[in-house]
Amino acid sequence: MSGSRRWRALALGIGFSLLVIGSAYASPNLCSLESVALRDDAPVGPVAVQAVADTLRTLEPSLPRTRRIGGSDEDADDTLERDVRYLAERGLLPSSFDPSGFDEASWQVLVEAILAGYGLPPLTVEEQITPETLEAELDLVVSRILAVIRPVVLLAWDPEDDERIAFVGLVLNWSPYPRLVVMRPPDGWTMREGARELAGRVSLCGVAVRDWVSAPAPVARALFVQHADDAPMYVVGSDPDRGGWPYRVPAGEEIDVFAFEHPEVAELERFSAVFAAEPLGIIHVARLLPQVRTNLSPMGFLRAMQTPPRRD
Repeated sequence: MSGSRRWRALALGIGFSLLVIGSAYASPNLCSLESVALRDDAPVGPVAVQAVADTLRTLEPSLPRTRRIGGSDEDADDTLERDVRYLAERGLLPSSFDPSGFDEASWQVLVEAILAGYGLPPLTVEEQITPETLEAELDLVVSRILAVIRPVVLLAWDPEDDERIAFVGLVLNWSPYPRLVVMRPPDGWTMREGARELAGRVSLCGVAVRDWVSAPAPVARALFVQHADDAPMYVVGSDPDRGGWPYRVPAGEEIDVFAFEHPEVAELERFSAVFAAEPLGIIHVARLLPQVRTNLSPMGFLRAMQTPPRRD
């Protein structure tokens, strides 16, 4: 098989394998690595950069920007420019990175920069980039990052109807950008199916999220704020990426935002939310433990709900 055809096969193969897991359960689509559109003479640089960017988009849904680079995605001339901007605006790309002269050293720099963003040691890549080595090394990157961010599915139900799901969330307190990703509950989902069954339908990059917490909606919110009146809610990222974030949710409108009935989020598939509050104390979180259902141990629950010190 020629080199260009092997690259095309890799791109399409990754896209298909990840889509199958997401669609098989009709779950929130957190695992759809987009196929890379290649010409027969496509250089390896754009393929590698797009593979990394698409992997992070599925591994870290609605990841907010930490800096703003001139222009917008709409202004970008091509996919490569959009992907480079995506990584750079999230602090996951060295400022000196130049994809035009991409080689093995560039790939090493890119992988090291991604891992460093998660406080992880570097991974030594193969001396020659091939579809096989790219796929294998991305698998290693994904497995290492998943071990760090420790995702937890949060299922919040309506306190007046314990079968109705108020919202589905993904707790990413151990991400470089700690946040709650709020997703639309798929049609037909009900707590009657059981939290374990529903949580098992959520995956990141083809890896099922094993840990889950379920609670009445007011208790679920209390997992993030101790005094709701003193903790404004902000939308800080979204899919699709609409831009213009952060948005401070007016007091009293949080329920509409969680239900995707607020005009700021009505057209979104999911969004990232944070609360401007002091870190929760371990005693506050421990007091909530009897009010939730979870497959985590008490220590695991406390650890998942805490935000670790910043890595920088």
